[in-house]
Amino acid sequence: QIYCTILPQVGYGSGPLKSRHESELSYLMHLQGVVEILHKYDNLEAFVSFVETTKKVPKRGTDSVPFRLNLSDEDTVRIMQA
Repeated sequence: QIYCTILPQVGYGSGPLKSRHESELSYLMHLQGVVEILHKYDNLEAFVSFVETTKKVPKRGTDSVPFRLNLSDEDTVRIMQA
């Protein structure tokens, strides 16, 4: 099973709200990559629906809610070997 999680953007650069992205552009480029992978494996529509409708909240000590990708066995093997 492979999951996709997106952490909320909380800030850039340094300081108490620092994320791993140094700029808004870096964050947006990362999201674009995620969108391309979700589209490649035909999971984009389901992910967007999940984000828009989920009532799940992050578990204690985490920052995100996981979305399980719907993948064929072949796709799972290909991803795990990358």
